[in-house]
Amino acid sequence: MIAIVTDRPNVGKEIARIVGAHKFEKGYMTGNGYMVTWTFGNMLSLAMPKDYGNAKLERKDFPLVPGDFRLMVKHVRTDDGWVPDINAVMQLRTVEKVLAGCSTIIAATEASREGEMTFRYLYGYLGCKQPVLRLWISSLTDEAVRKGMANLLPAGMFDRMFQASDSRNKADWLLGMNASYALCKATGLGNHSLGRVQTPMLAAVSSRYRERENHIGTDSWPVYISMHKGGTLLKMRCTDEFSDRGTAQMFYNDCKHAQQARVTAVRRQLVEVCPPTLYNLAELQKDASCLYGFTAGQTGDIAQSLYEKKLVSYPRTAGRHISRDVYDTLPAVMEKVLAWRDLRPYMHPMCPDTSRLPGHIAGDDSLTEHPAITVTGVRPEGLGRQEMQVYTLIVGRMLEAFMPPCRVECTTVEAVCAARTFRMQACRILDKGWNAVFGRENAVLPQGFTMLELPALSVGDALPVSACNLVRKKDLPASPFTDAELIGYMEAAGLGTPATRAGIIQTLIDRKYIRYSGRYLIPTRKGLYIYETVRGMGIANAALTSGWEARLARMERGELTPEVFLGEVADLTGEVTDEIFRICKPEE
Repeated sequence: MIAIVTDRPNVGKEIARIVGAHKFEKGYMTGNGYMVTWTFGNMLSLAMPKDYGNAKLERKDFPLVPGDFRLMVKHVRTDDGWVPDINAVMQLRTVEKVLAGCSTIIAATEASREGEMTFRYLYGYLGCKQPVLRLWISSLTDEAVRKGMANLLPAGMFDRMFQASDSRNKADWLLGMNASYALCKATGLGNHSLGRVQTPMLAAVSSRYRERENHIGTDSWPVYISMHKGGTLLKMRCTDEFSDRGTAQMFYNDCKHAQQARVTAVRRQLVEVCPPTLYNLAELQKDASCLYGFTAGQTGDIAQSLYEKKLVSYPRTAGRHISRDVYDTLPAVMEKVLAWRDLRPYMHPMCPDTSRLPGHIAGDDSLTEHPAITVTGVRPEGLGRQEMQVYTLIVGRMLEAFMPPCRVECTTVEAVCAARTFRMQACRILDKGWNAVFGRENAVLPQGFTMLELPALSVGDALPVSACNLVRKKDLPASPFTDAELIGYMEAAGLGTPATRAGIIQTLIDRKYIRYSGRYLIPTRKGLYIYETVRGMGIANAALTSGWEARLARMERGELTPEVFLGEVADLTGEVTDEIFRICKPEE
């Protein structure tokens, strides 16, 4: 018998159907020479300090660096404390029984670092010795699964990927566990969770919140004039800024008496805005947040659901290009998409030429880098409203990729009134190109420009001023983070991965460090306490571990060993705990 292990029940059952394992047993499927079982995500985690004989840590015990890390079954919090998750315990027994009865194992967990770690931890924890092959696929269509099963890869090809994921997991444990226990020991105020990603995120959310609280706004007094030409209203703003109302009022009166403005400059520029690259998870989360108000977690869950329904490719990807083999399948996929009646509103009156593939969407082939998110060509049926919204975003982005650039004419007009310069900036779309898919004009507008069809204007034109306005403008602080902004901050700061960022936000919510206030994320009182306690420390600084991902990528290429990386992390952990004890004086 051959065992197949996936990390989700739905995925396991779908693969079982495709390989002919139709008989359902408790926790697995069997048939046609296969036994297909699954985990519930990662049911194993690194053991706690007490499992290494350190039930009560003293100052001299820091930093705690286990010689050999151990694994334990996932625990859940109950009224009696943390106890093993009974569902994980029972399924582990099932998986153990299935693997013990098979001569070969196919690892069909998620094709990612996290999925590789899930399987390797399981394989080692259960003491398996059977040979392993790897199923590496980017979609769950029957064709993709059958092709993957016909081209199984040696497990050894993914050793470095596992080393990178395992090293990152252990590094997170070293830094997070030591910092959390050190803070508890130093302050004597209970156990508060710290982490190399979650704490800088909390610091970013809390810092912006404090900035808003402490903001003292300043007033400015911009002056506007309005003119008409050819039935078009032209509203221009004075380029000089007035911080004093009296000066602004005097100039405002001068403008009212001037009665006309003379055009001094007309600058036109033709801009070609190329189609955006295909979606990765982060960009999909940002757009779904901005357009539909979805949280990062909601978008991730919806994308995963679409993946399991075979409608889209693997969604938890950082890639924004596609490999050559995927590239070659797109014409047939797009022909199917263009025939679907439900999507016609997004394609009329366009006629995308799917026979001419745009070169900018293709990237280098990489075994470990998933391609951008694309649809598979399977017809979407019975989708809920939110699923259809996310699916339409993905389809629309693919359609955009096949369209020509959007041609925009950007015009800057300057005029003089009452001896001061006024300016307006406007754009008009000459050729919609890819922007015709959704028609979101803001996507092609340069900053500071408005969409307006200007009349013919020439230098020297004298235009009558029909209105003059003096406006009080108050300087406002930055708004709290939205999901889209926080995902963007994490990307820029090198915090987390596309697969983990939404989970980290949810972890902060579950620990009651942050909460939603409408569409914004703000800290709780508990979160502000942690922030004020660790503010200025290394553990709260995103730059502390911003280079980790680059080093883990080097590990995947064989340019860095886990021993060297974890040795550096252990040294850093010592510095972090020393800083916590130095700043937070331990209570006697």
